Amino acid sequence: MLSTVPLKSAADLDAPVAEVMRHGVIALPSTATLAEAAAAMRDNRVHAVLVTGSDGGPLGWVTSRGVLHNHARDWSADASAADAITQPAASVASTATVGDALTVFVATGASHILVGATTAPGAPLGVIADSDLVAFMAR
Repeated sequence: MLSTVPLKSAADLDAPVAEVMRHGVIALPSTATLAEAAAAMRDNRVHAVLVTGSDGGPLGWVTSRGVLHNHARDWSADASAADAITQPAASVASTATVGDALTVFVATGASHILVGATTAPGAPLGVIADSDLVAFMAR
């Protein structure tokens, strides 16, 4: 039998993203291999790692699903993490609300978004996974 779980009220969507974000971001340079990306996910118990360019800026996410898809296509573990990016690096400011983050998730279809600093837009302070937002909404 299915039961209904009450969702958060509209006022709860005004909560700051800091209430749902995970502090810190697991990142690898674009020169990292797919095997290194998979190991970083395993070692840090996360489902995605951020791939950064030579300037340190975010290029996009390698997700656990992306690793599986690449493996299924017989890609080598030595393949570049940059070649396995499955999602762009969407972001919200650290001053954003949960509602703002929800809008980004829906608009981009991303499973992870960066939370940036207000003093240096795009500088990641943390990350929000779609599962973090679902857990927040079910509290």
